Amino acid sequence: VALVQNQKVIAQRGLSEKYVHSEKLLPMIDEVLRDVSLSAKQLDAIAVSIGPGSFTGLRIGLSTAKGLALSLGIPVIAVPTLDALAYAFFRTKGKASDAVVCPMIDAKRDEAFFCFYRIDAAGVSRQSEYAIALKSKIVEMAPPAVTFIGDGAKKLGASQEFDTSKQFNPSIVCSAESVGLVAESAGKKLTPEELSTLEPLYLREFIATQPGGDRAISP
Repeated sequence: VALVQNQKVIAQRGLSEKYVHSEKLLPMIDEVLRDVSLSAKQLDAIAVSIGPGSFTGLRIGLSTAKGLALSLGIPVIAVPTLDALAYAFFRTKGKASDAVVCPMIDAKRDEAFFCFYRIDAAGVSRQSEYAIALKSKIVEMAPPAVTFIGDGAKKLGASQEFDTSKQFNPSIVCSAESVGLVAESAGKKLTPEELSTLEPLYLREFIATQPGGDRAISP
């Protein structure tokens, strides 16, 4: 959770634990506001990452953002998670460079969500569509001198089958600060109608299977 204003991070709280979104998210929002003696009524908008990523985490994050926005009468700004991840690289590594970066979010099954971006002094520009593919295929299709970031890039750099000109930096991950900064600088404030139909960016169709049977049920 982060609070940003005029492209500066005013306050932030982070927690690296799984399966605690429903329990920790709202208390952390309250803590961030208390840190700077603000009330929720003083917020101008709420930014939220909309995926791709964890099915449950995305649902809880978006539901929380919608609920707060409706109760406060303020807009929501939806930020694709891969965009925020690319911006995290720009903030920490790329401001003085001309580079290609590929954020990778682990999607299990040896797959990752990914997208290619150009990084230069002006900022971040997306070069491809958001997609999902086998991690090995993503590395194969990438241009030379690309840097892979995010948790989906873990273990890839140790493999000898990949081009050594490609760099791997899984320590750069998406953050609430980056989501907020992207939203403030380039985000679109959704109308109530747009917000009512907004769904997370999954990039994968989720199928549920009945226990004891082989029939697939589309949720």
